[in-house]
Amino acid sequence: EARRLLEFVERQNLPFASTLHAKGFLPESHPNWVGVLGRARRSDIQAFVNRADLIVAVGYDPVELNYEEWVGNIPLVQASTEIAEASAGLTFWLNEACNLDRLIRRMSELPAAANDWTKVDFASHRRALDEALRPECAGLAPHHVVDILRQKLPEDGILAYDVGAHTHQIATQWRTDLPRTCLATNGWSSMGYGMPAAYAAKLLYPDRAVAAVVGDGCFRMTVGELALARRLKLAVPVVVLNDGWLGLMRVKQERKGQAFLGTYLGEPPDSPAHYFGVPCRPARDEQELRNAIDWGLNLGGPSVIEAFIDVEPYSSTVFD
Repeated sequence: EARRLLEFVERQNLPFASTLHAKGFLPESHPNWVGVLGRARRSDIQAFVNRADLIVAVGYDPVELNYEEWVGNIPLVQASTEIAEASAGLTFWLNEACNLDRLIRRMSELPAAANDWTKVDFASHRRALDEALRPECAGLAPHHVVDILRQKLPEDGILAYDVGAHTHQIATQWRTDLPRTCLATNGWSSMGYGMPAAYAAKLLYPDRAVAAVVGDGCFRMTVGELALARRLKLAVPVVVLNDGWLGLMRVKQERKGQAFLGTYLGEPPDSPAHYFGVPCRPARDEQELRNAIDWGLNLGGPSVIEAFIDVEPYSSTVFD
């Protein structure tokens, strides 16, 4: 009932945010979309949420992000198939299990009610968010990679990505209007998800474009999957964000004022011609990356694109 839920949002002129796993169920190109909860530039999105006097959580799964981490003192309506665990710090106006499709149909029939939100509120927030996601960087930055890959991948293309700093960047920056086109594991999982997920998606949807984005640490853990991709002739380009760091742990250490310990992987070596017989191309600037992605999407088999990026932009976009 995504269409009816969008009807409710539009009739009431309400802003809406998505979670990592709900991306695309409502179109993120919609002017009322304000971001992804708990990911890159979370403080900007949280500041917008804090202006609300009621939160309606439709089908929300607290496993993705506990209510206590973002709701604060705002009254909450939990509209899902299960009730949420009620803690002392939350104010539920409603917390009941229900038939979600039936509820959404009823919501879509409600007459419009007045509120103080304006299109200007939404547009100014989106402009500021998009700018904050793209800090200045002399070299190839994570946000350059995300933007270029989004331009190259078809609307119904499937992106699978791994666990790390890039998870947060992609979750907020990557925009999709279609559900189940942005594959990620939940926030409590280990690295190593991106490549297997991309290959599984290609097996299920052989006629759709599929790409993977992984960090260099993730790539070290799952590089052997390339042998499988070669054997099965899976036409999936894997974009490796190669910055020589465990980026997410680096940002956490930085935020706590700690020395960088165990997070530097060393200066990235030059790209080889292939991994396990799967051809590889390096990209050190935006044009090289565009060319490499075109090559990977049209190769007809598996490929690796090593994007040599600057790790510094994560410091202002992740855990801001």
